[in-house]
Amino acid sequence: MLDDYKLKGSTKKIEIEFELDSAEKLILMEKHIKLTCSEIINTALKRFISQHKDFLPPTPENTPKSEKISK
Repeated sequence: MLDDYKLKGSTKKIEIEFELDSAEKLILMEKHIKLTCSEIINTALKRFISQHKDFLPPTPENTPKSEKISK
């Protein structure tokens, strides 16, 4: 299961800010499960994106099938 968290493909560095409590918990998780912060955040963000496609701008691949049919 921990292999699911490994970074696959190209990567890009970005700078982000976290609330202090979230940052401290992320550091504790990193030490406890021996995954990098990047691996944990990348997995969490992928899961968030899969549940919140409505946050993405409309594109043909992001448009639900029901909307494609009605147009």
